[in-house]
Amino acid sequence: MRTWPFVALLLRAWCLAGTPYPDAPHVVANGEGKVSAAPDRATVTLTAQVHHADAGVAKQSVDRSVNALLALAPTFALGTGDISAADLSLSEVNDTDEHGRRTSNGFDASREVTIKLHDLGRLGAFLDAAVAAGLTRIDNVEFSSSHADALRQQARANAAADARSKASDLARGFGATLGPVYSIDSVSSDRGHSYGGRTNLDRIEVTGSRINNGRYIQPTVQYSEQVSVVFELRRP
Repeated sequence: MRTWPFVALLLRAWCLAGTPYPDAPHVVANGEGKVSAAPDRATVTLTAQVHHADAGVAKQSVDRSVNALLALAPTFALGTGDISAADLSLSEVNDTDEHGRRTSNGFDASREVTIKLHDLGRLGAFLDAAVAAGLTRIDNVEFSSSHADALRQQARANAAADARSKASDLARGFGATLGPVYSIDSVSSDRGHSYGGRTNLDRIEVTGSRINNGRYIQPTVQYSEQVSVVFELRRP
């Protein structure tokens, strides 16, 4: 009879804050589930940036680059929902001399474009086309899966099975068995992607006019779920 209060006290120390617990003997288990899949789409963020002494020329230059990229949308099967072109950013660059006098050193104009590419086999060709259109910086390439909802559900099921397995093993070690579920707390959801520990393509700065076709290794997209479950305990 002295075993139960000890078990309940020991297991209560493992509980996460905010999870309700029964007054009866119980066990809390944290479960984690992961599912990996090959991505089938990518979100690419690019920037057209120009510095010129004339603000109007700088603006027109980045507008031409963005318009040239948007004109390629049908070539890469991009719909209106796959393209987002941010507002223009235009700012004057000022230099300050040794006497504190400020002089204008031209204007920086930039526009950011985000593309959702659904054919990863054409990622290299799209990046080359973007550079040729005048986009001067590739800020980020983020991979994802169109089956994200199903993958998350599978990860959640794996997390539940992991929590039950841990709770069952722990209860058995104290000569008890699992009772009904008292409460479930979903702790967190996460999605990551990597190839060799990297999470995305490095930013690419365009410093010359030559474009070389590149081969980009697609990462593995991983969806993970964590849950905390409170089970009641049954006496043997």
